[in-house]
Amino acid sequence: MPIIYNLVTAVLALTGCFSLVMTGEVGLLMSVSGIALLPGYYRLLKNRTPAPRWAIGMLSVVTLTVFVFESAVSGDVFLAVAHLTIAFQAIKSYDLKEPWDHLQVYFMSLLQLIIASELTRSLLFGAVFVLFMVVFVTAMVLSHFLKEDYRARPDLKKPVFVILLLTIMSTLIFFVAVPRTPFRFMGKERDRGEIKTTGFSDRVDIGSFGDVKNDPTVVMRIEMKSNLRVPFYWRGLTLDYFDGTTWKKSIVGKRNVPEKDNEYVVAQYSGGTEVEQKVFLEPLDSKVIFGLSRVRSIKGDSFRVRADYAGDIFFSRNLWRGAYYTVSSAVTRSYPGVFSRIYLQLPHGMGRAAALAKRISSRFETERRKAMAIEDYLKRNYKYSLSVPKPPPGVSPVENFLFRSKEGYCEYYATSMVVMLRSLGIPARIVNGFHGGERNEYGGYIIVRQSDAHSWVEALINGMWTRFDPTPSVPEVRPPALSLLLDSLRMTWARYVIGFSFADQRSIIRAFVVPFSVPAVGSLRPLKTGPALYFVPLLVALVFLVYFAAGLARHRRYDFVSAKFVAARRMLRKKGFRITSATTTGEIRREAQRLNVREEVERFLDIYERHRFGARVMSPAERREYLSLLREFRKL
Repeated sequence: MPIIYNLVTAVLALTGCFSLVMTGEVGLLMSVSGIALLPGYYRLLKNRTPAPRWAIGMLSVVTLTVFVFESAVSGDVFLAVAHLTIAFQAIKSYDLKEPWDHLQVYFMSLLQLIIASELTRSLLFGAVFVLFMVVFVTAMVLSHFLKEDYRARPDLKKPVFVILLLTIMSTLIFFVAVPRTPFRFMGKERDRGEIKTTGFSDRVDIGSFGDVKNDPTVVMRIEMKSNLRVPFYWRGLTLDYFDGTTWKKSIVGKRNVPEKDNEYVVAQYSGGTEVEQKVFLEPLDSKVIFGLSRVRSIKGDSFRVRADYAGDIFFSRNLWRGAYYTVSSAVTRSYPGVFSRIYLQLPHGMGRAAALAKRISSRFETERRKAMAIEDYLKRNYKYSLSVPKPPPGVSPVENFLFRSKEGYCEYYATSMVVMLRSLGIPARIVNGFHGGERNEYGGYIIVRQSDAHSWVEALINGMWTRFDPTPSVPEVRPPALSLLLDSLRMTWARYVIGFSFADQRSIIRAFVVPFSVPAVGSLRPLKTGPALYFVPLLVALVFLVYFAAGLARHRRYDFVSAKFVAARRMLRKKGFRITSATTTGEIRREAQRLNVREEVERFLDIYERHRFGARVMSPAERREYLSLLREFRKL
């Protein structure tokens, strides 16, 4: 059995280290140091002599020194602790002598799993967590058998299954009951692992979207009950100032959006189709909130909302775990806007573009018709391409696109249209966001990727911001079914584990509390229960858990051999034996030798061990002898 015990310890240590390495957050040097576990545990399984004490001590001092230095230099104590655990696991694999050493490995592995849960959102972590739970419970059961000096091969299935079931139940209760807060562990947010978006900052170079149009990374997943079939434009950020190569956001003043009952009312709009979107946003390096235009309100309980005077909406801070929020939108192509002269600003050197705009729109009288003519012209006469050559020196990207290359992607089309509209005196701005998305039939939601990043145009016509999209449509490439199935699993993990929120807690508790809502006399409305009553279902579940565990304990106590052993232990304690509930049979033998009653105790313990751990059925004669020896203990 010691071989099995050592093997389980090795698996547990490797699982803990792997949980950290898989996050992608630990340093390369520390990840490589974890490889030292392999020869360390190979030596242990081959019963090799542990490493010299002086070597273990020296390596421990070096590791602690590196930890202090890393903490001071990087300022990231959390990640330094992660590195420390990997190094200590490697060192400990060469220094496993006593049972307590194994318990140190268990504790370190558990700590690594907790740290990893703070560093990753990956679905793979769920599989690692399940493996860890099974191995951890197995290790604890084996530890118990070794403590009891069990020599035969144990049957681990039943105890591991029962304890694992109890552990899962208690974990689920704890997961639901623990308060959700918008703050992360140890109070420090980190931007590692965030998706590096482009086009969602106050300064964006023209052509920056070309780097992400081939990137299939998922940015967000959206659930909608509506059967809306219009093109999906997930509005993000507007940019208003153009210097010829770079777009800037000059309207930067922001206001806090008032909140009531976890709902932030951004603006009141009439008309349009009311559509609710449940957005599961991946961790981004941007605070922009996305939604179908035009956003009316936002619901969420892990953030606060701010808005600027251009109508763009933002989180008050970066959300390192991503975000789960609900957007209510009035889906329409036009909505009310306010004029500003910044929307007519033009850089120098746009004369040829202005002349082209005048020629295209000369036949039309209204601003709407002129804008539609420019939109149609760009769609029909230019080619969509992600391979855009750099313009010659002294030539702006807009003129190079319009009169030389005549090919480009969304930013070139949208920028060119805004420049031409402004040259005609029509206020316009560029909008960066995402367009379209693929519907995942397995999960019933829409997947929006980096490759869906898009730029379009909003023109202020008759006091209404109207959307125009001059970019030609591009055929969509649908991913394989297996990819969509895996993504639906990731969606479930992100929604119900990573994104489990205070609102979800309330929904679950409310479902249990409904029976406690007593109808008021003469009214159809239920009486409101106090907040303390919300935790009644959790208390009931905990009581059930304790009762279930006690029932199992009683079941074991009613076993004849074990029940009489417990009774004997109780008697011997009254006779002066130093015995506790954790005292082993070997310790009882030593106590019997100290008190000169070794013969009777030795015989009783031999019968107990033979039938308790040997899987033998006690004969009537042995049963009588067992009881006789128990009676003798009263005479000691």
